[in-house]
Amino acid sequence: MLVASQSVIAMDNVGVAVNYGAFSGATLELSYPITQSLQVRGALSGGMGVSEKSSDTEILYKVKADGGIHRLALDYHPFANGFFLSAGYAINNFELKANGSESGSVTVGNDTFSGDVTVNANFAWDNAPTLSLGWGHSPTKGFGFMFEAGAFFTGSPNLGISGTCTESVPGSCSGFNDALKDEEAKLKDDVADYDFLPMLQAGVTYRF
Repeated sequence: MLVASQSVIAMDNVGVAVNYGAFSGATLELSYPITQSLQVRGALSGGMGVSEKSSDTEILYKVKADGGIHRLALDYHPFANGFFLSAGYAINNFELKANGSESGSVTVGNDTFSGDVTVNANFAWDNAPTLSLGWGHSPTKGFGFMFEAGAFFTGSPNLGISGTCTESVPGSCSGFNDALKDEEAKLKDDVADYDFLPMLQAGVTYRF
C-alpha cells in the first residue's frame, strides 16, 4: 500500500506531450511544475527521417535527414496559464547526409572529370542553447494542446566530405582530391548563413 501511494504522488502534476517538430521530428516530452509559473521540461525526439534531392552544385545530391534533437528546458508561465517563455539546452544528434553519384563528364569543385564519380557529405550541428515561446503544458490538469516556436543556436554546421573517382580513361581522375576540397568550400558557402536551426513544434498534452 505504501508503494502504491508513493507512485500516485510521483505522477501527480506530471505533464506529458506528444508532438512533431521541424528538425526534431516526433517528440515525447515530460514536464513538471516547480511553482505555479515555473516548470522544468525534458524532450526526447526521434528525428524527421525524410529525404529529398538537391542540385545546388553541379552534382545531384540525395539528401537525408537523420537523428533527433533532445532538450532540457525551463519554462516561465508569466500569466499562470498555457503561455510560456522558455530557455534550455539541446543535445543535438540531428545531421544531414548528402550522397551524389554521377557518370560521364562530371564537375566536382572547379574541375571536370570523366568517369564514375561519387561524393558523400555529412552536415552535423553542435549542441546548443535554445530560446522559444509558445502555448502548452498548462498547470491545469487534463488534455490540452501545445505550440512552440523558437531556435536552436547551433552555429554553422560541421561538414565532412569524401568521394571516389573511377577513371574512364587513364588520367581522367587526376586532381580529384583537390577538387573535393573545392566542392567542400562550395557546400560550406551554401550553408554558412544557417547558424541556427528553427524550432517549430505542435502536439497534444496531458497533465495528471
